[in-house]
Amino acid sequence: MDVVIRKYNQADRDDVVRCLEGLFDYLTPLDPLKRMRRLPPWGKLYTTSLLHKIKKHTGIIFVAEINTEIVGVIARIILKQTKLDLLEVKPTKSGRILELFVDENFRGKRIGKRLMNTMEDYFRNAGCDFARIEVFEPNTSAHRFYEALDYDDRAVDLVKSLS
Repeated sequence: MDVVIRKYNQADRDDVVRCLEGLFDYLTPLDPLKRMRRLPPWGKLYTTSLLHKIKKHTGIIFVAEINTEIVGVIARIILKQTKLDLLEVKPTKSGRILELFVDENFRGKRIGKRLMNTMEDYFRNAGCDFARIEVFEPNTSAHRFYEALDYDDRAVDLVKSLS
């Protein structure tokens, strides 16, 4: 199985929509509060929003391809510190991974790790000194995956149902 990691191009859009919908569909049943849902227009609208964010924030998307089939995707931006940020934390250049997905039929084949390594190399070449990624707390397998890549917990977002 020969996996090619390459930059996204416009012809990949439908496959990226499919991957992002696959990610959301994977996460939805993990939600203990049952708040997540994916309505039919979500994939195309979210992909449009993601591409806009990528363009606005010096971002890039890479895809993993096997025999011309896209089986994975990773998206990133580079965060810019504001003047207020600089009053709170040391000057830094951080890369933010927005999305990572590997098709369930291809998991466990180190494709996710290759996508992460590609993105980390891209961050280093762009002068970033940190890489950040958010993980949905119930997604324990993803959390373990990132820990195995030497990512550490930094911030925790707590939620409480008021109904």
